[in-house]
Amino acid sequence: MAEKVGILGLGLIGGIAAEILMPEGYECAAVRRPSTESFPDTGGKLFNTARELAEWADVVISALPSTEASRTALEGPDGLLLGAHEGLTIIEMNTFPVGEKERVRDQVGETPAEIIDCPLSGTQPIIRAGKGVIMMSGDEAICESVKPMLELVCPKTFYVGEYGTGIKLKLMINFMVGANTVALAEGMLFGAQMGLDPELMIDIVGPSAAGSTVFGMRAGIIKDRVWQPCAGPSKLLWKDLDIVQEQADTLGLSAPLLRICNDYYKKIEKAGRLEDECAVVYEILESEITA
Repeated sequence: MAEKVGILGLGLIGGIAAEILMPEGYECAAVRRPSTESFPDTGGKLFNTARELAEWADVVISALPSTEASRTALEGPDGLLLGAHEGLTIIEMNTFPVGEKERVRDQVGETPAEIIDCPLSGTQPIIRAGKGVIMMSGDEAICESVKPMLELVCPKTFYVGEYGTGIKLKLMINFMVGANTVALAEGMLFGAQMGLDPELMIDIVGPSAAGSTVFGMRAGIIKDRVWQPCAGPSKLLWKDLDIVQEQADTLGLSAPLLRICNDYYKKIEKAGRLEDECAVVYEILESEITA
């Protein structure tokens, strides 16, 4: 069993991974940053560089917020690649374009370490409820070797195929969650403008063919207009939908629903509401009523 787990990025995903794994007997460590200084108070270790982290670890989970942050952590003068060693497995959990994931794979391929692509779908509350999903892709034997550890974070952990299949599924999921959220908001606004009671819409539409997981998650939020605190802030979709659209452009897709959805999350950003729940797109649509 891999016992020493390095975590690049103690944010939404890396933070909860450490929170879950340390009580199960795993040693967890991160790179020293102003945002990680309190990590030793919870039982974690800190290293000054990503290189030192890699040299110490059996497994490194990479869960960073941007390609720029990832490139700095991997390729910098004291980057993770310089500390990569035989027996090290890098678990790539980042939501990046497919081409960037492949670039990282090729770089790691020049070292003695191994890499697998394992994006996670779910926010912290969803993960804590045991409903997050991890999509493992890459060498199947390596994926199986870390699966028991990943199943502690998300019991719904699946092997989905060759490297890159995981991120492709994650991009598809993010598009569909975004599109469903905008469709839900527009549908509830349509009903409200016709004079329908929000509670009635939830009671009747929920169990109908128009109901969905997104409906169950967000219809009540729209009814109550409680945008904060929230499990799924708009900033997550705002970031990821650009990546999804970039991938659609690469594939030559017209993707009309994706582009409309992305435009509305850009409107949320322009309105300064990225910390609000994704369903706040309802109020953006509401502001556009002309009648």
